[in-house]
Amino acid sequence: MRESKPKIHFDNTHRLASKLSPSDIYAWLLTEGYYPENYVLPPMFLVEKIPSRTQFYAYKQHKRYNVPTKELVEINFPKSNLTDRTFGIIEPHIHNDIAFEISDNWNQILELLFSSKNHVYSYSFPLPLDCKRIGKMGRLRSGRMIYEFIEMAEKDLVAEAYQYKYIVKTDIKNFYPSVYTHSIPWAIHSKTTIRQAQNRYNYSYFGNRLDRLFQNSNDGCTNGLVIGPAVSDLIAEIILSAVDSEISNDLKDDYLIVRFKDDYRVLCKTESAAQDAIKDIQEHLKDYKLLLNEEKTDILDLPEGLFRPWVTEYQKIRPRKGPMSFREFQESYLNVLKIDKDFPNTGIIDRFLADLWDFNYNLYIPYSARDLEMIISMLLLLADRRIKAFPSVLAIIEQILKQYWTVTVRDAVESHLNSLLERLYSNAKNNRYLISWLLYFLKSNNLALGRSYTFDDVIEKTIYYDDDSLLFPSKDFQLVRHIAQAKTTISMLEYLNVFPKK
Repeated sequence: MRESKPKIHFDNTHRLASKLSPSDIYAWLLTEGYYPENYVLPPMFLVEKIPSRTQFYAYKQHKRYNVPTKELVEINFPKSNLTDRTFGIIEPHIHNDIAFEISDNWNQILELLFSSKNHVYSYSFPLPLDCKRIGKMGRLRSGRMIYEFIEMAEKDLVAEAYQYKYIVKTDIKNFYPSVYTHSIPWAIHSKTTIRQAQNRYNYSYFGNRLDRLFQNSNDGCTNGLVIGPAVSDLIAEIILSAVDSEISNDLKDDYLIVRFKDDYRVLCKTESAAQDAIKDIQEHLKDYKLLLNEEKTDILDLPEGLFRPWVTEYQKIRPRKGPMSFREFQESYLNVLKIDKDFPNTGIIDRFLADLWDFNYNLYIPYSARDLEMIISMLLLLADRRIKAFPSVLAIIEQILKQYWTVTVRDAVESHLNSLLERLYSNAKNNRYLISWLLYFLKSNNLALGRSYTFDDVIEKTIYYDDDSLLFPSKDFQLVRHIAQAKTTISMLEYLNVFPKK
């Protein structure tokens, strides 16, 4: 019998993941996997030092398991004018123990993630794999992994869709903040086992140890999984793989189900089967205190729902590769705004910004003294529409400084961005994300700040004072590098590049 493309992908991921060494996984989680995706924090936030040998920081003796209670460092990222998404950084000693528990129990975790009982095929394996260097960690940043996995899942579903009539699209409501930490050992050891009285606080179960570590990394809270670190993404996959295995017991033949993080796609042959799939997924999520997002749940006739409509629309107006006139730039820009209005909260602005430069990070944007202020203003307006794009806008402005450098260009950029910083500082509490990136940009490009500022937030202070000792000071860990070192190591465009050039 022919295997589906999602099944082939799932098995291939399992094959590559099983070749990784626990020591490499541990080291990667402590370094590359420590911080959230690159658009969250500037390039100076990079782990420079970890312990020279593996060690635990929690105290273990018999059934006692002492983990100090710490608080997360939070980065509030504005999703809209009304809501934030909160990323977190875990205290490094607790994070170390989480990483060790994962790497030390890697074979058991693989059995959970790739159970033979599981017929829901995940496209969100959190570690970078390299099919050309089997057994080695890949080099993709998390941002690029996300875009490539989404594209792969979409293509694989399209290839299989001819056998079906309907597609169900749904996701989990407020997933990471809704995760109940006790569900970690439920997923690993089974709910029946862990809820026995003698096992609830039995720390010989590594799931219980992970539960306690995640609780105490977040001030003792049992609700919520910190967003950002790769260890959280792995725990999310463990929990959802347990849910997927239960779903697979009920939805076997006549279904093809894939998942990307908390986002499900189900191909089925009848509308009643589609309705049954929604009810079944919802029922098994409830066992882990999770809920489907009704507003994002839909049943569509195929081929509708297979493709992201904004991608199709963007291909029609995508700027050509090569230098543009100002008129061409303006035309593309206005078309992007129109599509973004029709399909809000998608990746079209990110895609457009990534299409403004070539393999060598040379800009296609036109430049003349007459156009400069308009271009900078237009780029910053894009960031108003999509806050996530603000670092990429600054990265392009940095390349403008490099590619078209004159004193006039420098002065214009310095003036525009100091004015923006002053405006943001007037409401500093609600603009910490933007201020952090703006401070890094000005300092890394040796541009003057218009005046002195006072900051309370540790991220802003770290950047403003260029101080690598403020974030979780420790003799065993160094979590920040100096701005000058970051600047000479990697440009902002290179750091933020998540779309492969084709």
